[in-house]
Amino acid sequence: MNLSARLASHFAGLEDQLNALDAAAGDGDHGTTMLRGLRAAAADTQNPVTAFRAAAGGASGSLFAQLLAALLKLEAGAAPGPALDEAAQRIAQIGQARIGDRTLLDALIPAARADSLAAALAAAEAGAAASALMPARKGRARYVEGAGLGHVDAGAQSVVEMLRVLVRGDTR
Repeated sequence: MNLSARLASHFAGLEDQLNALDAAAGDGDHGTTMLRGLRAAAADTQNPVTAFRAAAGGASGSLFAQLLAALLKLEAGAAPGPALDEAAQRIAQIGQARIGDRTLLDALIPAARADSLAAALAAAEAGAAASALMPARKGRARYVEGAGLGHVDAGAQSVVEMLRVLVRGDTR
């Protein structure tokens, strides 16, 4: 099973959990959006990143398409630091965000600083956990009462889950 198909399978079991995380600080559709994009990516083996972006749509589609492209490079043997760093830089530019804004970058940037995939996963897990202590400064969450405090950012958790599938081959 290719990486996109493994991701789609894994995220099928996470849809409700990610929607619940997103509902605490947004519109509650993050899991559904990710799953829709990943299913499209799995179905299009020639252009999975483009398929993801089109199916997921919106900001999430553009941002997570960058991460999917990096993960596909890693699956092909690229070094984790440079591939993840390139994705993080593009995401930061597209979203006008940085670490500490309570976004997927809070998991991705620490992962990009790691020297192995296992270390990247551990760093992403720590970054996602830390997002629960950050008030949102970007996205819909900044307008929600409490700015998402007390809840892990859904995007940061998705970074963890995507890396988990790559590192461990998990599909739940």
